[in-house]
Amino acid sequence: MSTAVDLDWDAWRAGYDEMTFADQQAFYREVAELYPLQESANVCMAHDAFDLIEQEHLTVIELGGWNGRLASQMLARGDIAIWFNFDLVDVPQAISSAEPRYNQVVLDDWFWAERRKADVFVAAHTIEHLSAAHLRQLIACLDVSWVYLEAPLEAGPRDWTGYAGSHILDIGWEGVGGIMLANGYKPVAENLWERQPSGVS
Repeated sequence: MSTAVDLDWDAWRAGYDEMTFADQQAFYREVAELYPLQESANVCMAHDAFDLIEQEHLTVIELGGWNGRLASQMLARGDIAIWFNFDLVDVPQAISSAEPRYNQVVLDDWFWAERRKADVFVAAHTIEHLSAAHLRQLIACLDVSWVYLEAPLEAGPRDWTGYAGSHILDIGWEGVGGIMLANGYKPVAENLWERQPSGVS
């Protein structure tokens, strides 16, 4: 993320736990205006992960897909029936409105305020913008068979103080893995998790 404009990222991190959904939405509207280029997903990595799923007519829900770039690339595949991109704010979309399988949804409450059902959940460079508490709520709200996660995290905890951007997740991949395991998912690839049948460990 560019640092040309003076946003107080550390103040946002310090106040994160007290911010309401409306507060976060207002903050990200400012971010969207000042930093419109938010494209970090690794498309090749996503394709490799989806190749492992081996299922047709997939329903996909994505959180934080921004301008729809990843969805645009992935919908060229023949195995995706519909893709919903949930985000805090409305940004110019890369996908033509003529693509009937793509749906941009601007949230009016936390994503995890309701149960979310699909075949696959995608979060590419999104979870690092959540607190650990919010990540737990996010994963717990999912009713999906597969979870695809990309994030610029280290193995262990990290303090993001001084970072010029809205990264806040401090638990690292080991902590993320613990959350996934606690919710019944097992890793099947570097970025892909599969829900295990009840009673299977």
